[in-house]
Amino acid sequence: MKLIPEWRRIAAHAWSMWGLYVMAALTAAEVALPVFELHLPTNLYAALMGLMLALTALARVIDQGVTEFLRSEDGGINLFAWIARLFRRKQGRKRAGAAGGVAGAVAAAAIAGFVGPWEGLRTTAYQDIVGVWTVCYGETRGVGPGDAYTAAECDTQLARAVDEYRDDLTACLPNLGTYPEGVQIAFVSWTYNVGAGAACGSTLVRKAKAGDLVGACNELPRWNKAGGRVVRGLTNRRAAEQSLCLEALR
Repeated sequence: MKLIPEWRRIAAHAWSMWGLYVMAALTAAEVALPVFELHLPTNLYAALMGLMLALTALARVIDQGVTEFLRSEDGGINLFAWIARLFRRKQGRKRAGAAGGVAGAVAAAAIAGFVGPWEGLRTTAYQDIVGVWTVCYGETRGVGPGDAYTAAECDTQLARAVDEYRDDLTACLPNLGTYPEGVQIAFVSWTYNVGAGAACGSTLVRKAKAGDLVGACNELPRWNKAGGRVVRGLTNRRAAEQSLCLEALR
């Protein structure tokens, strides 16, 4: 028996696989609960198993003629991901308050105007300037040699990643959603590039939290190094982010 080359990615990300995991957990619960004198109602268990089976089957076999946000990373319909995405957006709205709707628009603008073009698209994994395995639009999390995606998968991955980075930045910069759109785009683009941990611990975020948005925008050019040396591409990107950021404050 030989495993397919992308079995790790499919096992971790394919939502049809997660449907199987849930069914396995339900089966284990049916066996384990009686040990503790607990029981699932028979009709409830059967209904849950039937629902999960139906969703898993759909996630595996239906593909053509649907909007991209419903596609899974293994080519099927991403129904489970869609449910998870709705939940994540709801949580994001709770954190951002009334600015939740603006945040969604900002994420889309950041993808179209900054993150995608600046990162560039490469569908096969490669090592970046400091040797980190990277794929698609600068994605590094869980990437290894030999990983490959379609352009559509990369687009979906980017949209999800930008949402996550925006939410992570909002967690340490709660007023993000109230800033002018250009400021938000610049900050989200920068966070996607440098990482949420570095962003949240930065002078830029400290100045923004103190209400000094101009000072925060002017921190962007400092983030133009990789591996300890200045990189022209990062210098150009930071200059574009700074320009957008300051222009939005005028």
